[in-house]
Amino acid sequence: MRKGFTLTEMMIVIFILPFVFFVLDGLFVTLLREIPRSCRIAEQGSTLLSLLEQMHRDVEQAKSLPAESAGRTTGERLLLVELPEGVIGYQIAEDAVTRTRLTSTQSGGPPEERVWSMPGGKIEWLLWQKDGRRYAVEVRTHLDFKFHGRVEKKMARTYLFYEGVLR
Repeated sequence: MRKGFTLTEMMIVIFILPFVFFVLDGLFVTLLREIPRSCRIAEQGSTLLSLLEQMHRDVEQAKSLPAESAGRTTGERLLLVELPEGVIGYQIAEDAVTRTRLTSTQSGGPPEERVWSMPGGKIEWLLWQKDGRRYAVEVRTHLDFKFHGRVEKKMARTYLFYEGVLR
């Protein structure tokens, strides 16, 4: 009985091994790139959904969607919502959205503020109105991610929140 490998067996292994490494390399690169990227997309999507849930609650409870309050005017970067306990402002910054209580029916207390950090997150709103009265907010969102030198839009959605639905 002889031990070891023949020259033919060694040649076959040397010939096939680079192809196996090439396939495995692509698999590892995909795993090392795509898993963290997918986690970032899921994390930012979760943050975006948290913001939208808060906006939905506020608009649903709103007494009105005023054009201006506390010296501020509703626009493409600021949304004002009048709640029974005061006026809330949603302000879009570069990579974040801030919810701030601008006025309050209760006296005292620190100003209430909440910030949703969304690098790559894009949000815009459009107020629906009829006969000069604002009655709904259309919110469009998506996440921008760079992939192989180009920007991809992920989780693009449009939401419509009606003011004072529960009243």
